[in-house]
Amino acid sequence: MEFSYKGINAEGQPVRGVLDAPSLEEAKRQLRAQRIAYSSLSEESGSVLDLTALFGTRPIPATLLAQISRDLAVYIRAGVPLIRALSLQERQYRHQPKTARFLASLVSLIDEGKSLSAALEAQNHYAIPKFYQGTLRASEDRGVLAAVLGELASYLEVGEHIRSQLTKAFIYPGFIVGVSMLTVTFMLTTVVPKLSAIFETTGQELPALTRAVLSLSDFIATAWPWVAVLLIAGIVLFASAMRTQPQFRYRIDALLLSIPIVGRIIQTSDLARFSAITSLLIRSGIPIVKAIALSSSTLTSSVLRAQFAHGAERIVEGGKLSVSLSSGEHAVLDDAFIGALSVGEETSELPSMLESLSHLYMSRNRETIALFLTVLEPALILVVGSVIGVIVMAMLLPIFSLSLG
Repeated sequence: MEFSYKGINAEGQPVRGVLDAPSLEEAKRQLRAQRIAYSSLSEESGSVLDLTALFGTRPIPATLLAQISRDLAVYIRAGVPLIRALSLQERQYRHQPKTARFLASLVSLIDEGKSLSAALEAQNHYAIPKFYQGTLRASEDRGVLAAVLGELASYLEVGEHIRSQLTKAFIYPGFIVGVSMLTVTFMLTTVVPKLSAIFETTGQELPALTRAVLSLSDFIATAWPWVAVLLIAGIVLFASAMRTQPQFRYRIDALLLSIPIVGRIIQTSDLARFSAITSLLIRSGIPIVKAIALSSSTLTSSVLRAQFAHGAERIVEGGKLSVSLSSGEHAVLDDAFIGALSVGEETSELPSMLESLSHLYMSRNRETIALFLTVLEPALILVVGSVIGVIVMAMLLPIFSLSLG
């Protein structure tokens, strides 16, 4: 249950917020423990927006988690107690109700005796990445929470920056595809039918290309509802199979990795993420096998996840990570990555090597994406121009025949 409250804190400042408690009496106890003299305390009523909870807990935005982590690190380094730091952040996000409730629930859970990592796992407002919780759990045991929170914030900020760059980079190609589809659809549904009526009055035999375009135009005009239904159904079935059928997902991911430039982008992106997270986890004191399991769960490609899972199994049996990744049915990684891991293992500098690899692959990924877009944009323009050119040519051929005749 969630309770909203208004009152005055121990410093005499007005406060308001939301806290989680099983009953009204427990909510009062939590406020007394936080030394808040409340003037109002009531259970929050559900809203239409709360129906989103029926579809599962939404992952916390990376920018929000990075900002909270950064602020917590600053507060803790300054000697502010964890509960006090979270209360200060709750006040900071009072104009964002869901975030304020999230922080209030952490305050309540920690006040009950839970650690920060346990409180993150127990709250139900946001889904927190597993690697984040695992890293915090290890840092709490070692007493280096502030330092690890700062590193986590840096990783999340870099990852979000790269994701933002990718989104912006694909805006223009997406715009070209959207405009071209609208242009072709307009020509086939509006321009071509009008010219078709003119051709019928002449009674001449039409070229094969013209007949094909006219047939396509008639099909789209009469069967477009069925085409739309089939397209939507196909997308839904494909998305469902990707979520529920591991073998299907594996085959699609393997196909994507085999595409020259696209496969390189996917692999370098996943390797950069894996290297950064694994380095952070190992330096936080998490055993390498568990670190690999947590890191591989964040990868987008099921093929790469399977390869790292195979590597973790071999480590348990006493083998080396670099050797295990270069063998087995899932071996798809390039030799440079495996060679760098081998050097890191031999010199006992695996975390430092993984950190260097993450920077290397982030840089390489940006270069590969730039190359991909350099090739993609003119290719899209060429394809669109060719399609429109074929339609125009199909309509002009009968006109030329009439003029020549």
